[in-house]
Amino acid sequence: MTTTFSPTSSVRTSCRDLIRQSGSVSINIPALVKFSNEIAESIHSNQSLQVSEWDADGWHYTGKTYQRRQYQDDDLYELMRMERVALYILSMDAINFCFWPSSSSSAKNGLEYEHLAIALRKVAEIDDISDDRQDHADIGDSSTYYVRAESSYALSPSNLATLTATKLQSLLQPHFPSSSECFVYELPEIDVRCRLLNELGTGLIDHHNGSALNMISKANQSADALVRIILETFPGFRDYVDRDSWTNKCDACDWDAAKSSTSVIHFYKRAQIAVADIWAALGRCSTSSQRCHFTDMKLITTFPDYRVPQILRQVGALQYTPELAAKVNNQEELDEGGVDEVEIRAGTVVAVEEMVEVVKKHLIDISKADSSEKTKNNLHKLLEDVSAVTIDWYLWQRGEKEDRLNLLGPHHRVRTTYY
Repeated sequence: MTTTFSPTSSVRTSCRDLIRQSGSVSINIPALVKFSNEIAESIHSNQSLQVSEWDADGWHYTGKTYQRRQYQDDDLYELMRMERVALYILSMDAINFCFWPSSSSSAKNGLEYEHLAIALRKVAEIDDISDDRQDHADIGDSSTYYVRAESSYALSPSNLATLTATKLQSLLQPHFPSSSECFVYELPEIDVRCRLLNELGTGLIDHHNGSALNMISKANQSADALVRIILETFPGFRDYVDRDSWTNKCDACDWDAAKSSTSVIHFYKRAQIAVADIWAALGRCSTSSQRCHFTDMKLITTFPDYRVPQILRQVGALQYTPELAAKVNNQEELDEGGVDEVEIRAGTVVAVEEMVEVVKKHLIDISKADSSEKTKNNLHKLLEDVSAVTIDWYLWQRGEKEDRLNLLGPHHRVRTTYY
């Protein structure tokens, strides 16, 4: 695996270069500054950026109900819980894309991220409690001290590698809401998602001894390195576009060429969000292990999908040409890897990068005007908490709330496996 390619740096550089030449998408700096200052003032007022923790809503699998009486070693028990959570996150982010297409001509697909997260959590919990002494942890090399999940775990690499689309459907569908006249709740592209889970299981077995924690340990607490390892191991996470041909990568340059090509626009949304989720679930507030406490999380960019550009456009920070605005407003499908889609995503990355800097600057300005000891003492922590990841979380959570209240305009639509 190459050690010179920095995926996060490639995302920033390629997106910024593209937006400088963009014809369809632009950043409205005054609107962006106004919105960013409002966020900074809210941070100052609350003494924190108001974002929910990774599992504040109870959607995700945390292993809290995981019990194995046969494990007397607390460290082993905790490693097994972490392995299962990491496999859940990687599985979730392998299939976390494009929920809106519907097989019904009259009903919309009401499936959202939370429905899939909850369904997959329930699948992960199936064997949480077991007294089967034959179904036990497989401990790896003592120098790295990693484990392999029990064979009973539905999301173990061996089970993922042999999963069928029919089995995946039978595992998830019972946990989705019931359909109605207006809404169906179904997971589109079940065959594609199954293939990506097969790839996940096979990749972990072939390259990382069948252990998610072993893969994570190879990154040496670097978020950027873990993104790179994920991209090298699992082709389904390679989210890039060659602007010379304006086609998706299948018809453009191959992976080895893409890493060094100046014509490629890099995004890696699902790979980056997988790393952020692992950090949020197992590293950010955990005291049990350092392997998921990444020291360079600020290198991770925003995760350019549907929701973040939707809310940035709503507040005026992102602007579309009349032609592109009409397509989005009329809910026309954009071409995957086409100019319009790529410029929306690149504009989102650049806009959030700008927001991070503006929010930090305004927090410093506020602290200068506020001479209270509390403000001075907390400034460093507040600045440390502001990153592309946390701003993305804030925008996504705000967007989800406003969308449920029908306060947002339409989002752009693309049939893609990348977001």
